[in-house]
Amino acid sequence: MMKYRIIFFFMLCNQLVSLKANSQTKQVVFEQVQMYSIIKPDGKYWQPSTSDIESFAYTLDTSIFKGLAIERVTSFTTAVKILTKQSQIGKLIIDWSKTKTIPYHAYLEIYELPPQQTFGNNLVSFIIPKRDSIESTWFLTCTILDENKKAIFQKTILIGMIPTMNQGVGYPINVPVTTPKSLFKAILSGISYFNKYNEDIEYIEAKVPTSYATDNFTMSLLHGKQRIAIDTNKGFLQFIEKNERSLLKISAATLNKINTKDKTLANPFYAVLPAIKKRSTTLFKEYYQALQPLRNVLENKDYTIEAYLEFNPMVDPELRGQAPIKFLPDSLHKIFADTTLIGNFKVVDQGAIPGKFYNANEIYNGYDSSYIYKLGSSFPKGPIIQSKTIEGNIGKDTFKIVFLDDIELKIIYLNQVALLATQGRNKPHQFIPINDLTSKSNRSLLLMIANSEIFQSPN
Repeated sequence: MMKYRIIFFFMLCNQLVSLKANSQTKQVVFEQVQMYSIIKPDGKYWQPSTSDIESFAYTLDTSIFKGLAIERVTSFTTAVKILTKQSQIGKLIIDWSKTKTIPYHAYLEIYELPPQQTFGNNLVSFIIPKRDSIESTWFLTCTILDENKKAIFQKTILIGMIPTMNQGVGYPINVPVTTPKSLFKAILSGISYFNKYNEDIEYIEAKVPTSYATDNFTMSLLHGKQRIAIDTNKGFLQFIEKNERSLLKISAATLNKINTKDKTLANPFYAVLPAIKKRSTTLFKEYYQALQPLRNVLENKDYTIEAYLEFNPMVDPELRGQAPIKFLPDSLHKIFADTTLIGNFKVVDQGAIPGKFYNANEIYNGYDSSYIYKLGSSFPKGPIIQSKTIEGNIGKDTFKIVFLDDIELKIIYLNQVALLATQGRNKPHQFIPINDLTSKSNRSLLLMIANSEIFQSPN
């Protein structure tokens, strides 16, 4: 009997020790999240939802609250304060009428500042790498006050937001630099860095996916379509689609100058001279034949594009809106398979596409347009500009390639139906199959034509 009494005594002592330890755990209430953006004060993208606030709280639980051995009172709802003036930044409103019995009170401040203001006003004294790549800076400050309103913890995390191109396609938006989902993911990452050991201000870098304006042209074609990466590192276009490898080669184009003064039949370009003569003025201008070799390596097929160009040395290539190089009009330009003529084409200078525009008041991730975020802004809609189109035929099939140089996108149509899109300025980094309308060989040929050297815009 005495043995069982001793065991009970020790069990009771253990429970009392445990209760005492638990009673020593201090409690904290997550009072308020305070937010503001100097870049876009009226923007909706930076205003958190209820689920965002809950995520902030859980992240504080596992970072600084755990490190300080304090436990959050989960029954209290955190208030959200959206500031309306820049002068309100850093001023906490303390109202503990409902939480005065709790010993600790936590506040989280989240502010977006332009990089030039962050770095130009010496708000940070340490060296920040890749400053030129940072499009937005976010300051996160966590303050924990005791019952005497004395700060027992106060640290700041600075996040440098660097937008990165990924699979998104469209019209990039600098404000905001990313979608709300990615923004709050980056902020959560910053909150997780709060601990009692770091410096008063710490810097972290967040690479976030670029945000894109919605539009009524590319979105409907590319929504949810597979992106296929193209490897151009070894001078080829290499990619894998449906477990099949493609290896395409676009060699350097060659130029042959046309002697426009030689009107004899001995001139190898005699047949082109009438088209040159029709030009309004040929003063100072030079004319060339361009030969663009193309090769489908795995299929052992060689192609050549033959085109005729006008070069005006008096036009400054830096001036937008007028190119120093133009294609001669009509279907003088040819496509050969080996030495067999298989097609013709013309290059048409274009402009704004009627009825097509992008809307910077709505953003999405450039891939899945099911998720669109309205910013609450009132920017005018921007025109969608096609810089040029290539229109022609290969055999009995007609094709058109639309160049959207401002977003480095080319859309290829076959028999008036969108076939595929390819993205990249001089070398494509991805393509997007839209419809399966033709053989793999012809589609590969159109992909090479779209990315040929002779159609690239001068830098």
